[in-house]
Amino acid sequence: MKEKLNNEIIQLFIKYLNNQCSKTELEKVLKLIEEGSYKSEWEFVITEDAAALVNSNHQTEMPVEVISGLHDKIQNTITEENNKTSALSLQVSYWRKIAAAAAILITLSIGTFYYFSKQKNTSDLVRDIAPGGSKAILTLANGRKIILTDAKNGQLAALGNVVVTKLANGKIIYSVKPGKTGEASPNTIETPKGGQYQVILPDGSRVLLNAASVLTYPASFAGLKERRVLLKGEAYFEVAKVLMKDKEVKQRIPFIVVTGNQEIKVLGTHFNVNSYSDEPQTKTTLIEGSVQVISAGTKKVLLPGEQAIVGPNGLSISEANIDEVLAWKNGYFMFESEDIESVMRKIARWYDVDVVFEGDKPKDRFGGTVSRFSNVSQVLRKLELTNKIHFRIEERRIIVTK
Repeated sequence: MKEKLNNEIIQLFIKYLNNQCSKTELEKVLKLIEEGSYKSEWEFVITEDAAALVNSNHQTEMPVEVISGLHDKIQNTITEENNKTSALSLQVSYWRKIAAAAAILITLSIGTFYYFSKQKNTSDLVRDIAPGGSKAILTLANGRKIILTDAKNGQLAALGNVVVTKLANGKIIYSVKPGKTGEASPNTIETPKGGQYQVILPDGSRVLLNAASVLTYPASFAGLKERRVLLKGEAYFEVAKVLMKDKEVKQRIPFIVVTGNQEIKVLGTHFNVNSYSDEPQTKTTLIEGSVQVISAGTKKVLLPGEQAIVGPNGLSISEANIDEVLAWKNGYFMFESEDIESVMRKIARWYDVDVVFEGDKPKDRFGGTVSRFSNVSQVLRKLELTNKIHFRIEERRIIVTK
């Protein structure tokens, strides 16, 4: 399984490399470099950038001066801030090692990357589209809407005895004042296409929402016999274990996730649910712990590494590819023998674009891994390397042709 990377830090580093940081963001980047923090994220961003530069050059051979230019771009990016502040001096040797590694990647890519169409015209992908980011809207029980992307850190709202706070890392957290029962009125957090967001629920459970998803939950679970939430779209859950306080024999309060065609009952566990309305199946994948999936009267208990699939033929269990299931959470697109419609649905959600197919759709299956923090043109170019599919970008539309 791939090392888990911090998606928010990756986004920040990408903005830095593209000279898009605000003053506050730039100060944060420089502090991270000074501390030597998040080296894996630095390596990931820089090597992805190097690979993208290679991918954008559709030649089987590249002149020495081009290779040198690519190396200089990486080296200059890493060391430019070092010329402005001595605070980075302790890290220079490390960043030079990364630059060298990136240069090696470029050289190796030139020798081993094969293109099926040497004469491809890349002008169709000139109009680029940036990746999604941390975006969501919180709707409180009283109807008030809070755009979380723009909201300042600190207390966002007080709902009776429940306080909603935005943390410095962008997450929102619910807390109930000690000794109080709280407020069970429903709240909703919704991510748009091109957004994802993490919320810490009143019981301490953590939920990361993928793009174009909606989660509805009580502002407080206090006094309830079950913790019930409603999901549309995709989310990764880390459910906290909570005991009933009024029982002589301590019992765990069940956590129930309701989607359009199933219920998932858990006591404390980590799992992923994909329940987009435009997908042919609803998939629940267990990472650790135990869950029970209920659909149309059928009940199945999952073991770690298993996936429950609810479709036209009912409920079935199969072994899951955990890397593929959690790719979105870990900052990747991972396509595993998927048809082009499935691939483009994922791209459309994350980049907030419309997809139009011209002519016959290819029957081929596609596989591979690419960063979700690349611009859309980089993702499309990698798909085009199969020579089975081609794309052009028109404003916020992607036109797909054979």
